[in-house]
Amino acid sequence: MSSRTPSHRRVRLGIALRDAREAAGLTQAEAARLIGRSQPWIAKMESAQIAKLRMTDLDRMLESYGIFGGKAEELRRFARSPFDQRGVWVDTSQAPAWWSEYQEVERQAKVIKAVHLDAHDGLIQSEAYMRRQFQLGAAVDVEEQVRARLARQQALFDQGSPPDCTFVLSEACLRRHMGDPPMMVTQIEYLLELSKQPYLTILVLPFDARFPAATYGFTLMQFNSDTMGDFVSVEYEVGSATIDDEDALRIFQRRWELIRSAALGEYDSRRFLRRVLREYQGN
Repeated sequence: MSSRTPSHRRVRLGIALRDAREAAGLTQAEAARLIGRSQPWIAKMESAQIAKLRMTDLDRMLESYGIFGGKAEELRRFARSPFDQRGVWVDTSQAPAWWSEYQEVERQAKVIKAVHLDAHDGLIQSEAYMRRQFQLGAAVDVEEQVRARLARQQALFDQGSPPDCTFVLSEACLRRHMGDPPMMVTQIEYLLELSKQPYLTILVLPFDARFPAATYGFTLMQFNSDTMGDFVSVEYEVGSATIDDEDALRIFQRRWELIRSAALGEYDSRRFLRRVLREYQGN
């Protein structure tokens, strides 16, 4: 066991192994017997408390849980990285891992700060909005993607103490209706309803805000935890970059403060949302 804070990769490794074990229908004690380890060792592995991991142990776990191919190689890369190494990790997949497979990472967060320039964050999308987004993106299974995103929202917001969430939306997010203005009526009504929640703040960054143009959005995840370090995620079309390097985190934190100060306040943001809503409604 280590007193150091595990890297984001090691936490994700533990969560992935736990989920795979449960999907295989195995208890921790049953998995321990298959692998030749103790039940407490399995528990520590799944909670990222083991600093030195033998690859032979990991391979036995992967085989016992039925993890092969690309997924197995991804988890081996996570295991090979030093226990507390910080850096920039690029994941390439159609669904960035922490979006869907690793909801537990978000559930552990104390603070979430997100900036979006063109599309609404998945956590604050109405079902109509996400379905339209997946349809236009030619998703292989739209309904499966919708179910996964709704499950992510439920996992985060329906827990006893949701994280303190702030979402900054560029005005472009509100103006881009994806060819379906009635859907945007539903979406903006949804945003206005969400903004009533005490743990959730939605702010608008208008086109005329005094702020330099930016080409990417990002999400800061803060944990205040000894077992999970803070990180930032920058999303792109087929994956995401997960950044937990301390110097880089400070850069993103300063950028967040600049964007937050340039955005409208809560009251003015709600007024802005209602104004755009009336425009869509033709009033």
